[in-house]
Amino acid sequence: MLIECYECKAKISDTAAACPHCGALPPDSDKSLSVVVTDLDMNFMTIFWFMIKAAVAAVPAVIILYTATVVFQGVVSPFLNH
Repeated sequence: MLIECYECKAKISDTAAACPHCGALPPDSDKSLSVVVTDLDMNFMTIFWFMIKAAVAAVPAVIILYTATVVFQGVVSPFLNH
């Protein structure tokens, strides 16, 4: 049976978990949309470059954390040494 989406007014199935047009969930729905990963088919070079990019992306975070630690130690250490 077709019903009207409360958000975009499109005709959708009454068994649909969400509106295929706008993605709105039914207002009285306790359903959640589940995601099931059945197969992850990545070749070695794709995984390798992903890991390289992740490592390079972590470098600025390490620099920021190191700088914050040095500044914090510089501010706190005069109070700890009498």
